[in-house]
Amino acid sequence: MLTIVFLFCLLVHLFQGVLFPGFSLLSFAPFFAVCCMKTTLKSTLWLAAISGFCVDLLSDDPIGLHALNYTMISSIFYSLRWRFSFEEPVHLGLYTLFISCSSTLLQLVLLFLFDKKVPTGGTWILVDLICMPILDGIYALVFFSGPLLLWQQLRYRWLIYCLRTKKKKRFSL
Repeated sequence: MLTIVFLFCLLVHLFQGVLFPGFSLLSFAPFFAVCCMKTTLKSTLWLAAISGFCVDLLSDDPIGLHALNYTMISSIFYSLRWRFSFEEPVHLGLYTLFISCSSTLLQLVLLFLFDKKVPTGGTWILVDLICMPILDGIYALVFFSGPLLLWQQLRYRWLIYCLRTKKKKRFSL
């Protein structure tokens, strides 16, 4: 399941740059949320570093900046995973929203440390600090929680169907 989530996030990251170059979205935020909820701390940190390295290869920021950001955010939010439930769709969206907002703030600090000029005007606060994390939460809710909820419902219905047909076959003999 983590492989599918990773590949989907990577695909979204690639198409985001090609189809919507002015639209910034932290495409790996739902992946970090799923990793924090489903894996151990060691696995979460490794997966965050690998995904950060993939983003570093495709960006013009200093190499290792995204890997450092994603690893630090994953280590911080791993301790908060018990407050959120993976089975609840809204929880994954909110967890992703918090991860995205914190990652944006940490990215600003890291870019400042590497002496990159970052515009921090009123539009930056509105777009990157408020709107982008909300869109990341909606992105996680629609593309990750929705299919997960649908899969759980289908699995439950299939189980009920199998139990009913097994019960009918037992009585028809």
